[in-house]
Amino acid sequence: MKILFTNTIFFQQKKGGVSRYFINLVNELALLKKNFRIIAPLSKNIYLKNFNKNKISIYILRFPINSLIKNINNIISNFFYKKYDPDIIHETYFNDYKNFNSFKDKIKVLTIFDLIHEKFKKYYQKNQLLKKKYLNLFDHYICISKNTQKDFINYYKIPKKKTSVIYCAGNHIKKIKPSKPNIILKKKLFILYVGNRNNYKNFKIIVDVFNQSNLLNNFTLVCFGGGNFSLNEIVLFKNQNKFINIQGEDSQLKFLYQNAFAHVVTSKYEGFGITLLESMELGCPVISSDAGSLKEIGGDAPLYFNPNSKIDLLKKIEVLVQNKKKYKLVVKNGYKRCLKFTWKKCAVQTFNLYKNLKIKSMIANK
Repeated sequence: MKILFTNTIFFQQKKGGVSRYFINLVNELALLKKNFRIIAPLSKNIYLKNFNKNKISIYILRFPINSLIKNINNIISNFFYKKYDPDIIHETYFNDYKNFNSFKDKIKVLTIFDLIHEKFKKYYQKNQLLKKKYLNLFDHYICISKNTQKDFINYYKIPKKKTSVIYCAGNHIKKIKPSKPNIILKKKLFILYVGNRNNYKNFKIIVDVFNQSNLLNNFTLVCFGGGNFSLNEIVLFKNQNKFINIQGEDSQLKFLYQNAFAHVVTSKYEGFGITLLESMELGCPVISSDAGSLKEIGGDAPLYFNPNSKIDLLKKIEVLVQNKKKYKLVVKNGYKRCLKFTWKKCAVQTFNLYKNLKIKSMIANK
């Protein structure tokens, strides 16, 4: 069975959760000696650049994403798609690729990561037409959590039998070499915030807690990724010395997980919550919002708080600061919880789904 992974996310994304998912998935498929190909002629993706198996791709550091370049990339991709002649096409993201419908005899799979655009329409209205128009091209949908599956079925009225839940993992972080120790942070007590800080991420709640709580006078909030602090954010900081912004690579993130007092996830919605698993894999206790799929993924390991309550968040931080036994228990439970999620398990379940879809297709076509 031949499996094709399309160019879409590798053309659009330099790095990020979606492209990381596919690279971790194909890496495990390679270890399982499965027959697959990534066809992404023009790519700006760092993860794909460093992945050297079963791919047709040229890495270009920067290029504009306009209709001309996009069409050229799709035309080249189409040539190699047909030449490879796959049994399964796993689309890596939503694409307005007009020739995709020409592969009617192929089994087409799409992974659904979250329903953020649907739940927060006021921020994402322009992105909806593409999704609605091309969803009917696919034979099956992989949802990365039960919560995402429920939301997907609810918003798009997709039959449940056309969906499957296959979890992601966080154990990739253990293979990354940490960066050299940051001497300044080594001497600081800090709480870690990871990723985007806009809109539904609810970043302001942790800022308010830092601004208002004497308990956190000796702590710094380190924000990794998500871009530099905006002027609007800086205005919120009563003491700017308590807020540090770091933009870097996974090696730096691993160092931060290993040295943070705790990792705080403030989101009002997540389709999965991969940073929960990353931090728990490295012994960093998690204080998490109880929204979206976060409780589904975190299980009984994190301390949960109401994302609309600063008081509740502060109480959970106080528990870790004041109760050493509870702190150690949260770390221990985190290690246990991570055992349920591995990229090998994700790859095995995904391949079994491909195989079952292929068998069903053969039976239907007899």
